[in-house]
Amino acid sequence: MTVGQVIQIDRAAVERLAQERGEPAWLRDWRLEAWDRYTRLPAPKLERSDLGKRSFEEKWRIDADVDATPQSGNSTLGVAEDQFAEPDGDGRAEAAAMAVFSGPGHPHIHLQAPLADQGVYVADLSTAAREREEVVRRTLGSLVSPEENRWTALQSACWNAGLFVYVPKGVRVEAPVLISYRWADPQNRIFPRVLAVVEEGASLTLVETWSGTELGQEGVSTAVVDEYLVEANGELRVATLQDLPREVTGFLTRRGRTARDARLDWAIGEMGEAYLVAEYGTTLEGPGSRSEAKVVAAGTGRQHLDLTLHMVHRGRFTMSDILARGVALDRSDLVFRAVTGIEKGAVGTDGHQAEGLLMLSPKARANAIPMLLIDENDVKADHAASVGKINAEQMYYLMSRGIPEDEAKRLIVRGFLDPVIDRLPLADVKGWMERLVERKMAR
Repeated sequence: MTVGQVIQIDRAAVERLAQERGEPAWLRDWRLEAWDRYTRLPAPKLERSDLGKRSFEEKWRIDADVDATPQSGNSTLGVAEDQFAEPDGDGRAEAAAMAVFSGPGHPHIHLQAPLADQGVYVADLSTAAREREEVVRRTLGSLVSPEENRWTALQSACWNAGLFVYVPKGVRVEAPVLISYRWADPQNRIFPRVLAVVEEGASLTLVETWSGTELGQEGVSTAVVDEYLVEANGELRVATLQDLPREVTGFLTRRGRTARDARLDWAIGEMGEAYLVAEYGTTLEGPGSRSEAKVVAAGTGRQHLDLTLHMVHRGRFTMSDILARGVALDRSDLVFRAVTGIEKGAVGTDGHQAEGLLMLSPKARANAIPMLLIDENDVKADHAASVGKINAEQMYYLMSRGIPEDEAKRLIVRGFLDPVIDRLPLADVKGWMERLVERKMAR
């Protein structure tokens, strides 16, 4: 078998994948059990999305990377640096660590020496399964189980671009850890899996970017699973910025869990043209824990984006807040779901959600679906949702003062999105988001 040879997925291919990456027996068996579940489980039922239309499942492949050496990732590293350039300066964002994937296999990883001395660990997930077996074995699949549905089982069996991030008790990582994925070759089927553990009293910021050039081939598919565990009094901020080309079809599942007085905040930018079904969610397990999600999305062309945001309250006196804004251009189709679930016993919970969608084309479609699922009395919860077109009076006001129509539209859209962008956690993330919004509006 040659490096990079594309092979049809079957049980033997999954076993070879584990063997080529030198994974321990328990992880190989975990993959194989997930494969067996894949052959028996049904696909998830999606109310308003049909990934089968893009031949999602039929197009799955594994790149069998038998070479265990890390990919150089030089060009991708440059892209990642450009993405996080300060918007009004010449410097680059100082990163605590960087992991770059330009294809399947082992990433290029750089970790600052002082953090390594403090016990911070960033490694390929296959390697971590050997070197940090206890924690990886205990946490892998604890939030996104292979038993859920056909696609989570398939991803669990076949992930080929894994990363493990660990921050020990009491260590505060001030600079962000950057994870970069770049699609440049339609033969590179990248199925990422990220597992991050933030121990008691520790803190971490993760920034994950997705980018790619025009691939010239439809049906390039991926499935993504990220799992984030934040222990007591820990803090984790996750920023995911997606700018994938239209040829990519994806099924994304990202979930976190917070222990007592822990915090997990999401900053989500869905700015590409890919056909995606994505779920982000936090289970607020420990009392006093908090989670916020800030989302910006823009659809162009014939893109379909189905985005679900979950906040599940289990602990007492937990708090959540969802704020999402999206714009639909051309013939794009955006679906936003926000779900705040309050389980029995979660007294004192405070949950908020607000979603707004703006349609900039008569052929665009947009749906905002808020949900409150409450099984406890002593709680606070509210939701708001809106879908509409650009206000004609605002357009008239701006154009009457000599502003061209296209520029007036851009100003209104920026005013619509800025309340979310302004609340994103990092200046570099804000700058990159602003540039992507401008690029979308300039089409």
